[in-house]
Amino acid sequence: MLDASEGYTTEDGRKIGGVVMEMKNITLRFGGVVAIKDISFDIRQGEIRAIIGPNGAGKSSMLNVISGFYHPQEGEVWYQGTRRPPMKPYQVAQQGIARTFQNIALFEGMTVLDNVMTGRMRQMKAGLFAQAIW
Repeated sequence: MLDASEGYTTEDGRKIGGVVMEMKNITLRFGGVVAIKDISFDIRQGEIRAIIGPNGAGKSSMLNVISGFYHPQEGEVWYQGTRRPPMKPYQVAQQGIARTFQNIALFEGMTVLDNVMTGRMRQMKAGLFAQAIW
């Protein structure tokens, strides 16, 4: 097992870094319904992860925990080596973590690229005038 801080190179030459985010023993309940029970995994820099499973398996619930919409009753979310306290979704977005929703057209009449660029606006450092020219 790898140390959380060390990275590695895949067989096809991709560089995978240390752990950026870690879910430790996450349990999420809605009343008597257990949506997620004792789930742990990590996400490393340069890595792509997928959450798969049948309807009702807790995939969306886990994404909502990651993005701050839900706060688990048990377990911890760690981000960049620090335990993340319960945060509002906008605070999580300020860390660079966001989610999209299952909607075919976020903004009707816009291309996929236009929709992606709209979400990217939060990360841009240019002012309103420079963005308007762009």
